[in-house]
Amino acid sequence: MLTRAPEINIRQQSILRALLSANGKATLSELSEQTGLSPRVIRYNMEVVRSWLKCAEVSFINRPGYGVEVVAAQDKKNKLLDIINNLEDCDIVLSRQERVRIILLYLLLVEEPISTKQLVEVEDFSRSTLFKDICEVETWLNNFGLKLQRKSAKGLWIEGPEVSRRFAMVRLLRYELGDKNWYLLSNVFLHSTKFCNSCISSRFELFINQLELPFCRQIVHFIEENIGMNMSVISRSTIMVYLGVAIMAMRIGNIIEGDVDPDITETDEFSITQVIGSQIEKKYDIKISEKELEIIASLIISTKWDNIYHFSDESNPPQQVATKRSEQIATKIIDICSMRLHPMLKIDEVLNHELALHLDYTLFRMKHHVPLRNASLPIIQQKYPQVYQAAESSIQVLREEVMNDVPAEEIGFIAMYLLAGLERLRTVEDSRLSVIIANDGVRSKSSLLKSRLEYEFPNLKVAQIINTFDDLQEPNQNAEAIISTIPIEDVSLPVIEVSPFLEVEDIKNIQRWITEKNQTNQEHRLTYLEQQNSLVDLVKMSHISLVPKADSWQEFVELASQPLVQNQCIQPRYVDAMISLIEDHGFYMYMGSGTLLLHAKPTDGVNELCMSMMRLSQPFHFDNSHIPDVDLVFVLGATDDNSHLTALFQLNELVQIPEFMSELRKAGKSAEIIHLLWEWLPKLTGKI
Repeated sequence: MLTRAPEINIRQQSILRALLSANGKATLSELSEQTGLSPRVIRYNMEVVRSWLKCAEVSFINRPGYGVEVVAAQDKKNKLLDIINNLEDCDIVLSRQERVRIILLYLLLVEEPISTKQLVEVEDFSRSTLFKDICEVETWLNNFGLKLQRKSAKGLWIEGPEVSRRFAMVRLLRYELGDKNWYLLSNVFLHSTKFCNSCISSRFELFINQLELPFCRQIVHFIEENIGMNMSVISRSTIMVYLGVAIMAMRIGNIIEGDVDPDITETDEFSITQVIGSQIEKKYDIKISEKELEIIASLIISTKWDNIYHFSDESNPPQQVATKRSEQIATKIIDICSMRLHPMLKIDEVLNHELALHLDYTLFRMKHHVPLRNASLPIIQQKYPQVYQAAESSIQVLREEVMNDVPAEEIGFIAMYLLAGLERLRTVEDSRLSVIIANDGVRSKSSLLKSRLEYEFPNLKVAQIINTFDDLQEPNQNAEAIISTIPIEDVSLPVIEVSPFLEVEDIKNIQRWITEKNQTNQEHRLTYLEQQNSLVDLVKMSHISLVPKADSWQEFVELASQPLVQNQCIQPRYVDAMISLIEDHGFYMYMGSGTLLLHAKPTDGVNELCMSMMRLSQPFHFDNSHIPDVDLVFVLGATDDNSHLTALFQLNELVQIPEFMSELRKAGKSAEIIHLLWEWLPKLTGKI
């Protein structure tokens, strides 16, 4: 045998023995008498028999009115009988999931109801086992908007939209193949017209080879050439198989009709699809409806593409552009989530772009009841519950768009994009450990030591070079150690005394300090991840200021930040960073109810997690701005993407409560404000 023969069970072995032993042709009745199987069972198994003989390079005739016959020399027949007789004399044991997939395949393929008796006879399932599996089949179909109908007089059949039926078949094939084989499927048909795989059921292998996948693979290549990008391996296989399933359906008259979305017909993808439609019509002599073309175009629009970004050229913008509708929905989702996670997410262009591209993909699938898969969902829910809850708070936007419930898997995907945005906030352009070089004033020493440090320790940054002991009393706040060529005592930072030539022992001492420092930093980060800092943990009494008025917005930024600077929670450059952000992006951090939240990146000079509150007696009025007057200003200093979330959730909810805001504005002292927070926080009903 040149190619792998399909697996054959006892019934198929019996049919083959009868055929190979027959002297010439045989009728179904004769085969039934020899095998003890009904003619219907023989007919259902004949396709597997034909495939097995074809792999053995033996001709097989099966014609109505003639019968069936194996055309081969007797020696060849005897060799094949020996092969069959050496096979294990038992049925292939199927798992429950394998049985369910086989039942689904039958139901999705047949046009007429199929009885449980037929399934039991054809597949040798026990009736009790079949009824148990049917419940799982029904649940699986419901995920695609399909309904399994059951009537004792008629049997089993599926009701639902044709497009949902097709996508269910595509997903069923992916489940049967597994992700690895699915990724490789499109490559198989680049150079081959047949698919062989010992890991899947012979029934599925036969069905896959009945699809026009070599032609569909050419269409996928045509799409990529006209779009100018390569599809991801998942999308290649998905579109190729969908086209194969669609062509099979259209050839038997199952053509989808309906109203066409004008937003889709105006796209370049629809123009490409029209050419594809012409190719299909010409090859198979069928007429394709506009609705069929719209579905294919939507599938192309929602495709995941390879090489979306060219990281080698940062000036080169992303090639793929999301639809305007997806961009609008992404903006709404980010606006809602940013007030619970971090306001800077609003101005994260990468987040907006990536989420919009994802929505192109997910909106199409949700509208057509194609279930989403998200293997990372349990991790997101367990390790990042607040990010997941923030994503969950935004799903009404999606629900209104698709007019359907949003599954947890999709909420998990949104949470992952939000988490990526939070991670970018702490992606530090300067994450190196900073040190001060202390020297005796001989410039050549400090110059040599600086060069030696930069060569030996690329992850060290020299923040300052000082030559007087006066400077050591108030060292640079960015620095974490002093590397000195002279003895130093009574300073707040650790001191590593070295030679300007940086000898071997000096290098060891510095490396030891770096290792200990990195370990301490890592433990600190892990501790922050586990902490759930409440609003009262961050807004301390010394962080509250009651100010009569501010003459400019720059002034109220500085006034609101002053308590945090004085307590060394943030550095002065953090204030400058907030001002720069406002100059570049405007006051996008308005929370409502006359409240503004100020912030910058964690890497802009945050020493510790903190928050301050300033109340203006005279509300500040913005000239030529859509923002209402503001009298409450909070400053957030976040050190990571997690530890501030509880406090921000609480602040966001409190701002929406008129009674709390009224009492907050009446409070006469800082202590009263702290008391208000303690009083109101337990009353919050939202998830935090």
